[in-house]
Amino acid sequence: MERIDKNFLEESAEQETSAAMALLEEEITQSKEMARENEAEMWELIRHLKFQPEAIEAENAKEDEQAEIFARQAEETLQTRDLDIEILGEEELDQFILETQRVVGGKAGHYWDTLPFHAWGRVYKHNEGGVTQGSATLIRSERKMFLYAKARGAGLGITDDNDVTVYGKFYYAFYPRNIGTVRVYVPVTTRGWYQLRSNDKWWNSKEAKARITLQIRLYQNFWGPIKKRRIFSRGGGNISAANRIDRYQSIYSDPMSVGANRWVFAEVTCKLRVETEGSGTLSVLSFRRPDCIYVPGVRFEFA
Repeated sequence: MERIDKNFLEESAEQETSAAMALLEEEITQSKEMARENEAEMWELIRHLKFQPEAIEAENAKEDEQAEIFARQAEETLQTRDLDIEILGEEELDQFILETQRVVGGKAGHYWDTLPFHAWGRVYKHNEGGVTQGSATLIRSERKMFLYAKARGAGLGITDDNDVTVYGKFYYAFYPRNIGTVRVYVPVTTRGWYQLRSNDKWWNSKEAKARITLQIRLYQNFWGPIKKRRIFSRGGGNISAANRIDRYQSIYSDPMSVGANRWVFAEVTCKLRVETEGSGTLSVLSFRRPDCIYVPGVRFEFA
């Protein structure tokens, strides 16, 4: 068998995520000029109505304080203290036991790869005066991703963007002995929590958002298209919410025609994205230990 080049996977992951983040940064940059004009107009209106800037600053400080109180309360209430042992459903567990766990295939069938051969994680931050925190720890032997993203906004929210994007990637491999078609099934269990806070008023533009996206793509000679599934999305201008995200999810890759005697790679990605605009806004996605994002394995379906 040919040797797996992990440096190539590292470079591919950097290129894919850097390109995605560059697009996001470009979107923010393009909106800045209009946003600055809107903010200047709002400040002019505020002064015309005889609002005191000191009062605005005091309210922003109070909003920031309330956001931190809310953050502490949510973490105390929602963070798991003990490890949840039963993170794989009975049906999926039975399926793992019944199906032969192989990664080399010479004929049509299902081939499970239950341990990633490589892992990769990154944190990207965009900070304009607020708080941006994130972490990505991936343990291949446990088949778990421990991801965390937190953003707290600043200012009126018209020109202030404070965002965090966290990527976690597991890589799996299959070695076909014949030509054929491959698609990959990925089951994922999430054990974690979120919190969102935004107190939007007529004279500001506050907003908090949180999203979790599951992605998969295949490689043999070239990368196939990325298949995406949004598994969590919530946000708004006026919102105060916090709850657990304990769910079972799954996704299929697009099929790929493959040749014989060359590795096929499956890249499984979990992406966290939190966005905030304005003082007192808060967005958190937490899958820190003992919570986690658990990928028990992937199934290569070869035909």
